[in-house]
Amino acid sequence: MRPRVLVSNDDGVVAPGLRALAHELHLQDFCEFAVSGPMGERSAQSHCITIGKHLHAFNIEVEGASEAFAVDGTPADSVMIALYGPLLSNPSFDLVVSGINRGDNCGLHVIYSGTVGAAREAACKDVPALAFSLDNHAARAEEQYLSAAKYAVCIIKATLGILPGAIPRPFFSLKGYVVNINFPGEKYDANYTGLHLCFQGQHCSFPDFQEVEADPHFSTANGTHGHGGEEGHHEIHAGNVVMRAFRNAAGMLRTDTREGSDSWAVARGWVSVTPVGLTSDIPLTFSDAVSREDKELREALGVMLKSVAAELKVKVAGLPEVAEVVLA
Repeated sequence: MRPRVLVSNDDGVVAPGLRALAHELHLQDFCEFAVSGPMGERSAQSHCITIGKHLHAFNIEVEGASEAFAVDGTPADSVMIALYGPLLSNPSFDLVVSGINRGDNCGLHVIYSGTVGAAREAACKDVPALAFSLDNHAARAEEQYLSAAKYAVCIIKATLGILPGAIPRPFFSLKGYVVNINFPGEKYDANYTGLHLCFQGQHCSFPDFQEVEADPHFSTANGTHGHGGEEGHHEIHAGNVVMRAFRNAAGMLRTDTREGSDSWAVARGWVSVTPVGLTSDIPLTFSDAVSREDKELREALGVMLKSVAAELKVKVAGLPEVAEVVLA
């Protein structure tokens, strides 16, 4: 029986990253895959889900997909309804993949990421999950994702245990985790250094809020409406309140230059591979930390990355107790 893969994202089901991934999955034809993703741009939604209102969905065409739906909800909604609703004819999947996202999800961007949120929703339900992102916010054409898609599909095949040298069905070892994968930007397109097993760094974008003209049609919670304002003013008097509006612009980017961090690796042309857990607490004792060590996960990731590197004829680095392995 062919493995089943669910594809989602946060850029929307018509986004070029998802379409490039679907094209490569269709081209290599080793699995059955379905698509369930947000109907439009829902970036930075993290793990937000919709409650208190109905979710609407409609079928769309995606190359090679057995079924494909656009969901009027968040990325996590799209995965949740695919796994636990009547949306798809078969809600059972061996693997969930999210992406390929436009822009990196290194470091603390993982916290905000809808791409990771979609994958995390699957991981919360014990379905192995991968999140793919491309470090290029200007990538708006499908062609810009082709190299990343080829690597992504090779990683998917290794996760499913169908690459030479891979553990048969190693995805069982990934249950309860998200494997977060970031591809370098166009500077390294088609010339990635290789694969690097990384830790999550402190890479983070800081906001730069700018005040803009308030929308005169915006309603306050009690239903009053703005009455406009003098030209050049940013305030609108709505009943007893003064309405102000702000735009969240891109501010300073704090990078993490520690060797082995995900952003450090991506900046040097490596495809970063970072396992991310579902819990956020910190072990406060040595014995607690040791008890959480997951040797099975470590070994599965090591074998997976070696098999991908061998298939793509690239280097792999960052593996425990192995500084660097070159597989020809």
